[in-house]
Amino acid sequence: MKKIFNNSIKKQIADYAFNGDINGIITILENFLQDVTEIKTMTNEYFMLKFVNWLKYGGKLPHTVFTTGNVKLPFLSFSTLPGVTCPGAASCLDYCYSFKAWRQPAAFFRQVQNTLLMHDFKTIETEFIKELSREKFKNLDKIDFRLYVDGDFSNITDLKNWMQLLENNPVINAYGYSKSLNLFLQLHDDDFKFPSNYVLNLSNGGKFDSLRTILKDLYFVRGNFTAINGDKKEIRKQFTNKIFICPGKCGTCTNVGHACGNLSKFNNIEIAIPVH
Repeated sequence: MKKIFNNSIKKQIADYAFNGDINGIITILENFLQDVTEIKTMTNEYFMLKFVNWLKYGGKLPHTVFTTGNVKLPFLSFSTLPGVTCPGAASCLDYCYSFKAWRQPAAFFRQVQNTLLMHDFKTIETEFIKELSREKFKNLDKIDFRLYVDGDFSNITDLKNWMQLLENNPVINAYGYSKSLNLFLQLHDDDFKFPSNYVLNLSNGGKFDSLRTILKDLYFVRGNFTAINGDKKEIRKQFTNKIFICPGKCGTCTNVGHACGNLSKFNNIEIAIPVH
């Protein structure tokens, strides 16, 4: 009977990756591969074998650390595994779109790779600098960067490491959404200076939603980004104040640039998105 590489197995791998347990990941993948007699290119088994080989013997990373955009998100971006890297997650896990990406083995194993690399941030930093030196980016005055399409800031160390890396690279225009609001508040209360090239959107559905009121007026915070059930008409009825409804395509959502990264034009304007 053929083994199915289902989300239950993937969640086990995610737990091991978050904890830096390389041997645990190898054991799961080798057990899955032991009865496979033929491996076709671009299948689950193909990416498993490639990943196991990297974990055991090192060498070139099996996946790029950063992605460079698509129709919906035409920006440089970074992701880790959802759920295990999201200490602030709560009801959002019920509708988290990030798990849908696990249908694509390359996307899943990139998330696993990047989650492991968060235990060795120097590699992340090296790959980031390498990415910025590519022909696509090296002559640009500004590079839009979404930090965490999938996943979130797991702890204070990760948050500080990213903020320092962004400060060291002012050509980057970074933004993101987070439910790790307690970490941002803790760092701010410790008088940490957040870089001017990072914009935070306060995402809902997490354990720390109550902190959105406290954080919303801080200098690095654009405002609330709220996922709501219903279509656009139903969403508008729920607000008396001015809101902007996310159309789902980040690069062309307004004629003055993407709203979520715009701290001047969209400061403190509620951005709402239908749950998807």
